[in-house]
Amino acid sequence: MIRRILPFFALTVGLGLTILLIAAANLTSVIHSFTQIGWGVLTIVGVRAAMIAINAAAWRQLLGTLVKLPFSVFALLRWIREAIDVLLPVASIGGSFVSARLLTYWHVAGATALASVFADVLLQTAAQAVFALTGALLLARVVGLGTLLPALLAGSAVVLTALSGFYVIQRHRGARLIGRVLWMLSGREELHVRRSLFGFQNAEDALWRGRKRNMAVAFVTHTCAWTLGTLEVWFALHFMEWPVTFEQALVLESLGASISSAAFFIPGSWGVQEGGYILIGQLLGIPAPLALSLSLAKRIPDLLLGTPGVFAWRVLEARHLFGKSVPAG
Repeated sequence: MIRRILPFFALTVGLGLTILLIAAANLTSVIHSFTQIGWGVLTIVGVRAAMIAINAAAWRQLLGTLVKLPFSVFALLRWIREAIDVLLPVASIGGSFVSARLLTYWHVAGATALASVFADVLLQTAAQAVFALTGALLLARVVGLGTLLPALLAGSAVVLTALSGFYVIQRHRGARLIGRVLWMLSGREELHVRRSLFGFQNAEDALWRGRKRNMAVAFVTHTCAWTLGTLEVWFALHFMEWPVTFEQALVLESLGASISSAAFFIPGSWGVQEGGYILIGQLLGIPAPLALSLSLAKRIPDLLLGTPGVFAWRVLEARHLFGKSVPAG
């Protein structure tokens, strides 16, 4: 019962914080900056769609020859994963579990699907850590390294520890613990996922052993996707008629996305994302109303791409429920 209520409580807190931030800013300025984007929003949505496609390519590369499915399948499931994470009142790991289950609809073993998602999340998070560090170092050129050094060292230590622990858990006996957790999270209607957990460790071994090249290419691909996201910020501020360099946009995107990811327990990172952009924007001399408008502008692709993505998920679930085959891609 508590597990079901917590996401809604976190979402309520996040939305409340967002409303407070909007009220504290100059509402007229926020609305004016937001409406200046106009049809330019299609460019921002296009960038987000390209990021999803690149991340899908990384997931497919990670599996390599282990799973022979067309790119379109991974693009579809990655799209659905993102849609669930940004729109539904669940923590940002919900979409990963759903995409793993959906992958089994294409006759992929449940253990392999789950292992691939865990590895994909690890590599994407590692790529984001590198991206965030790059942004922090660029910001240090503006505010001074001495100002950011304590935060950089502390943040790097936390991220390195978390990534190392996540890797060790996947690759060693911790897989049993993961199996139990996944079993509890899966729900009664996902029996095929539960049965596959017994082979989780074997699937992880098959995924990682002797496949360094696949992992390296997937990591680089995820890094490219994070970097491409800089264009979302650059275009949004350009349409709002605020001069910004690509370097400044990279700082905003890398650190803003990292702050949002850290608040994964709040659906959509509502409130935290807005506060993060305001904080980073202040360091770069960007007014709070404009930074808040930027954060809200980045939520437009969440809605325009996420809504049909959630619908596509329900369609796939319905087809599977009624025994119909999924598209071959």
